[in-house]
Amino acid sequence: MRRLLTIALVLCLALSTAHAQEKTSEAKAFFRAGIQAFNAGNLDKARRLLESAASKGLSSRSLNYNLGVVYYKLGLYEEAGQTFRTLIPTRQKALAYYNIGLTALARENRDSATKAFQNVLASDADDNLVSLATRQLERLDPTMHTAAPRKRWAGLISVGGGYEDNVALFPDTAPKKLDSGFVETLAAASYYLYGDSPAGLRSDIKFFSRQYPSEHTFDLQVIQAGAKWVQKTAPGTISVGLGGDYIWRDRRSRERRARLMAGITTLDCPGPGARCLVRAEATQIFPLPGFDAYRGQMYRVVAHYRLRPGNWTAEFKYRAHYNDRDNLDTGDEFFSVSPERHGLDAGIEYDLSDQLSIEAGAGFRFSYYRTPHQLIIPEGRQTIRREDKRHTMSVGTTYRFSRRTSLSLDLDRTDNDSNIDRYSYDRHTVTASLAVGF
Repeated sequence: MRRLLTIALVLCLALSTAHAQEKTSEAKAFFRAGIQAFNAGNLDKARRLLESAASKGLSSRSLNYNLGVVYYKLGLYEEAGQTFRTLIPTRQKALAYYNIGLTALARENRDSATKAFQNVLASDADDNLVSLATRQLERLDPTMHTAAPRKRWAGLISVGGGYEDNVALFPDTAPKKLDSGFVETLAAASYYLYGDSPAGLRSDIKFFSRQYPSEHTFDLQVIQAGAKWVQKTAPGTISVGLGGDYIWRDRRSRERRARLMAGITTLDCPGPGARCLVRAEATQIFPLPGFDAYRGQMYRVVAHYRLRPGNWTAEFKYRAHYNDRDNLDTGDEFFSVSPERHGLDAGIEYDLSDQLSIEAGAGFRFSYYRTPHQLIIPEGRQTIRREDKRHTMSVGTTYRFSRRTSLSLDLDRTDNDSNIDRYSYDRHTVTASLAVGF
């Protein structure tokens, strides 16, 4: 009898699980069909389908946001406001407040609209939302927005540690590799010396340190500082500025750098929640004595595309580097340190909840050294133009205690394949870090 009851219970659980999975699949189908109806301009059908998805148990920020937008466009402002309010406890709090302000304006409730737009400014919103909310406040009352000034500064501190299994980047043919734990620190801050995000002079400073307690030879510290003019325009946010870097290796000064930089960021690119960025830099390197081979120029271009459909975030990045250094000539051998590089990186992130997300990424970089190496090998002298193909893979997870505080765990693998054996290597790294923004 007990066995029959156990079998019956297992069957009930299996049937219940199958039914739940069927309902979830059906709810997602309603959601996708609702988005298609919305894009086709059929708002009534979109409403019915999205409401059906919700009634089937689907619960996500993307569903609530899109349903709120449909209600708003149909003139159902009360329902729209209530739906947007469900997003206040999430990472989209600032966007929720902005849309709540729009629904209040549509209902001609100026006091509620004013409060909602002021909440946007108090929610650490991105520059675009800050600008939009401020513009609405100025329309409501030209003197009111001064009571809620834009944030003029921001900062981040991250402290972590981890393990690396090939600190010295020994080649694959090496009989033994050098591994070590490390401690990592990152601190960054930005401050508007004049004006603010729509138009102003912004200063930035960053400090990065990685120390290997058992292998100080590979310790690295970098300080970067700069100032740039930031201007919002019709195409996007344009920035132009100057900067400088100071780099230490093994606790000794390694090189100084001077940078000229320019870039443009725009939200006017295809895809939900999309953002596009293009940045260019020209750098002059001033090495300290003992590192004269690295003297010269470096030019970089970066193109970055990000989109956020629902709980997903996807990023794609292209990087191009061109180096013109003095190179290293020992008399017997010649080593080029002037690579031309092209790299592609892709990453995805999925929010399992408002607190927990998982990430994965992959990248490829091709490096081409224009001047051939001249090496002494057992067979004699070898003249060869170095080419490297580097592959990277990463997985990670982040837990957010609050909007400003998060804990991350990352696993990384790097595999560099070179036509010169001594430069082929692989490396695995695990890092845990705690970050606090302010």
